[in-house]
Amino acid sequence: MEKRYGQPEIAIAVRLSVCRDVRYNGKNRTRLRIGHMPGETLMLMTGIVAYPNGDLKLEQVQAPVLGDNPYAPHDVLCEVEYCGICGSDIHRWKADKTGVKTSPRKVVVGHEIVSVVREVGPAVTTVKPGDRVVHEIVTFYCGHCPACLEGRFNICNTIPPMEGRAHFMTGGGFAKYTVWPERQLHILPAAIRPKSAVLMEPTAGSIHSVISRMKVRAGESVAILGPGARGLLMLQVCQAIGAGPIIMTGLTRDEPTRLKKARELGCDVVINVEKEDLRARIAELTHGIGVDVVLENSGAVEPIAESLDIVRKGGRVMWAGGGIRGGIVAPVDTYKIIVKELDVSGEISQIPYDWKTAIKLVESGRIKLDDLVTHTYQLEQWEDGFDLAATSPECLRVAIEI
Repeated sequence: MEKRYGQPEIAIAVRLSVCRDVRYNGKNRTRLRIGHMPGETLMLMTGIVAYPNGDLKLEQVQAPVLGDNPYAPHDVLCEVEYCGICGSDIHRWKADKTGVKTSPRKVVVGHEIVSVVREVGPAVTTVKPGDRVVHEIVTFYCGHCPACLEGRFNICNTIPPMEGRAHFMTGGGFAKYTVWPERQLHILPAAIRPKSAVLMEPTAGSIHSVISRMKVRAGESVAILGPGARGLLMLQVCQAIGAGPIIMTGLTRDEPTRLKKARELGCDVVINVEKEDLRARIAELTHGIGVDVVLENSGAVEPIAESLDIVRKGGRVMWAGGGIRGGIVAPVDTYKIIVKELDVSGEISQIPYDWKTAIKLVESGRIKLDDLVTHTYQLEQWEDGFDLAATSPECLRVAIEI
């Protein structure tokens, strides 16, 4: 599994015309070139490419070029070291794609990126060649809608979600090189291992869920429904805040690895919902009141109903697990929301605050990532990695080494 292959094959070809009209940070940037410059060449690289029909293929694509992208002159050319396989990547692979949101264009995907800066544009001041960085994924937004004016660029009111993410527009991290705007890059502290840092993006997402969206406070009881890597990150964020008791739920298949890891991380209560009645157990633990906050992270239908039953009156519920598929359809008893005066929220991606907080918490050791990256594959082995990530309960996060 750890076998190393040689460098991806590099080919040289003539650059053809490039035409792009795209918004970046509220500005329209159009790049139009007819034909090619005499003697100019382009580099081809191997990457995992997503198609609008949902297909994923390993094939040769044009490597990104500094200055020839919508981020210029603030563009940064990065050499990717590792890219994690997210649940959203898996659902766009061999699984049933019913309801799954697919890429709006042919593009190299992958968004849990760790890379090294190789070249920078003329206006770049915050990173330099040789810096190891991690990548925010929201790079396109208008800058003037109500959401953007609140700093919530992740839900820009004028751009569809996928069109705001770099890995669906200009290309992601499942290839040797990617280009990114400097504003959305963060230098990785030396204390954080590069391979483990594929989890910086979901850590920032967990900060967004727990702190930015749900505003969990010290002393509040929290139930986390779903013990995958994201659930285990949420657990650690809640612990860092001082919340408790924290309750983690899962299935029998989760016992050997995921629920075991929750216990090792110090989760207060771990519940196998196939062996225990979740509603009865929560009632017992909370003296019939319910928990303050429920974080649904499973992407399944039943936890949606469970969340409304186990939260206390006046409590807060977040539904997020279905987002990686493009949402799920679940029956909802609105009476419970009404009479319990519940606050029900969603979440997507992150904002800059979440990234800064995530890096600080991981660097300080308050959030531990190393044991959560359980498997590593080379790019040429990507199908094996995706297969494992999609099927194995022993897998928490798979890193693809580029």
